[in-house]
Amino acid sequence: MKKSLIIFSLCVFSAAVSGQEQKKGKVIDQASLRCYYLFSKKNEGEAKPYRKDTMVLEVGSVASRFYNPARLTRDSLVNAKMKNIDPSSIKSITVFKADAGKDLTGMPGTAASSSIEGESYQIIKDRSAKKVTVADYVSVMRDKFQYVDEIGALPWKISKETDTVASYTCQKATLNFRGRDYVAWFTEDVPVNDGPWKFGGLPGLILKIEDTKGLFLFELIGLDQLSAPIPIGVDDSKSIKCTRAEFEKQKKNQGAGMQINFNAGAMIIAEMPGKFEYFPMELE
Repeated sequence: MKKSLIIFSLCVFSAAVSGQEQKKGKVIDQASLRCYYLFSKKNEGEAKPYRKDTMVLEVGSVASRFYNPARLTRDSLVNAKMKNIDPSSIKSITVFKADAGKDLTGMPGTAASSSIEGESYQIIKDRSAKKVTVADYVSVMRDKFQYVDEIGALPWKISKETDTVASYTCQKATLNFRGRDYVAWFTEDVPVNDGPWKFGGLPGLILKIEDTKGLFLFELIGLDQLSAPIPIGVDDSKSIKCTRAEFEKQKKNQGAGMQINFNAGAMIIAEMPGKFEYFPMELE
């Protein structure tokens, strides 16, 4: 396989997160390839992205996992803090919810995860079972919501036009998916019919994909051929099973984030002040 840019600092970090998250749940495959994508989001009519995040796609022979390692770590820290507190040591609990939200970031020992700090979902594509599982904590410290998305074969239209992305020669493909039109660039030099987010099904890895309004852009920034395989699995523990429509409703009602502080027996749990503006890729 041709080599591209490899992000060594993220390799160790992502491996640690992956191993931690996959200790429980059913393992359906082992990833041998890790792909790094820069995900940029813009508001309509604006020239510059308001958010950029490094996303990771771990690919095996029949399945893949797509997630944001930095956000996953922040969410895990908050949940771990809750689980590690001895109930017998709690003398008082104060909860600030919704309109009464409070910012605890100035208090020592606060663990927090903001809803605007990166993508919180994990997407497992099981190509052998032809299904996509999406899991998201929606609001930190709640049981995660999980749904199976019956996407089917995506109606790609492949053209003969070529371009170069991350030193790879790529071919163009277009797609209309749930209310948005996309332009993708894939390479057969990496013979994996997968890509970022819910995209896949082309005769090669998708290195770049953007909607025609320029609001969402995934672009490959690194590849890592793993020396030791990483398990890919679906963790069904404490998951609230729902439909995609129910999940979207929860996302629209999501708060700005959650924080927890525990000091001298006093526990404070607070939603962050403000409102989370949900900006979905899927319009239908």
